[in-house]
Amino acid sequence: MILAQRSRNYRVLHEQSELLWEKLGMLSPEQHVQFDERFLMSWIYHDFALEGSVLHVSEIKAAIDPEIISASSLIPAYNHVEAVRGGIKHVLESRGKRLTLNLDWLKKLHQLLLPTDKGDQVQYRKDNPIHRMYFHDLAPADKISYRMRKLTDWFRTDECKRAHPIELAVEVHREVIRIFPWSEISGRVARLAMNNILCNEGYWPATIHAIDRQRYYDVLRLDQDQLLELVLASVEQGMQSSNKLYQDIVDATRGR
Repeated sequence: MILAQRSRNYRVLHEQSELLWEKLGMLSPEQHVQFDERFLMSWIYHDFALEGSVLHVSEIKAAIDPEIISASSLIPAYNHVEAVRGGIKHVLESRGKRLTLNLDWLKKLHQLLLPTDKGDQVQYRKDNPIHRMYFHDLAPADKISYRMRKLTDWFRTDECKRAHPIELAVEVHREVIRIFPWSEISGRVARLAMNNILCNEGYWPATIHAIDRQRYYDVLRLDQDQLLELVLASVEQGMQSSNKLYQDIVDATRGR
């Protein structure tokens, strides 16, 4: 019964997602720019907040707007913001394209999220951090290569190929973040990989809100179902916010 109900919810989510994508496709170029800017800033804000960095809207805008001149001391932080924006845009543009899940795919997402001043830091982590933000059990450094091979071997199995896209996305997120292969941005890579799968299959992305930060960390230490429920709620909440943003932009245009 639970699985049947969840399956129905998946279908509804897909239909609602497709409708929202279609509505956005009807926006004028000017309206689309407005939507994209506010949508991207919201996604960036919440992703950084999950990592413990609360950015002001003006800071995000300064980081992604080339016409705004910023103090040189802020450039390293802004490079991270620009990298996240690039990763998000890559994921959004993947919708409907062929997506092959393999180790190269994960490494590409990691490369996209590396800021320009750290583009050479592609190696797996060598240490087992004591002071860290994520409190679930991480793979020991000497087991990372093995765990990553095991994950990418699983991509080729029938079990993986039969998995529902939403459950597959959540499972990939969970495993990447439990392995935590890279020192700084493994959490971002895990969330971007999840959303790459969701968007590629026509679902709206799951932007986990800052208000759910503690719940997010908690469910990472628990079973898969609780992470799945958080992701589903994030997709639904994201669609509600994006539909409202869409309508606000359309109404503002009509009022001119």
